[in-house]
Amino acid sequence: MLVDYTNGKVTKAEPITEQDDLAAANLQSAAMTDAKITLKEAVDKTITQSAKNIRAVRAVPSLKDGHPVASIDILNYNQFKAIQQPLD
Repeated sequence: MLVDYTNGKVTKAEPITEQDDLAAANLQSAAMTDAKITLKEAVDKTITQSAKNIRAVRAVPSLKDGHPVASIDILNYNQFKAIQQPLD
């Protein structure tokens, strides 16, 4: 799924047909079921807590030690960094 970051609308969606992709999607869905905040809220929190001039380029939910977390990839100038943000 691709989302337009300027308005939050889905621009492209395709059915999941590969077994590995389906398994990953199910794990992400399970993480979001237990989440208390949305991925957008987690991204906003990460940006607020981080240095200026950063941009989130990816956010993926997962379970870590039984708790939902978001792995958020940020770009700061020309360096990428992954930050874990709790979703509960």
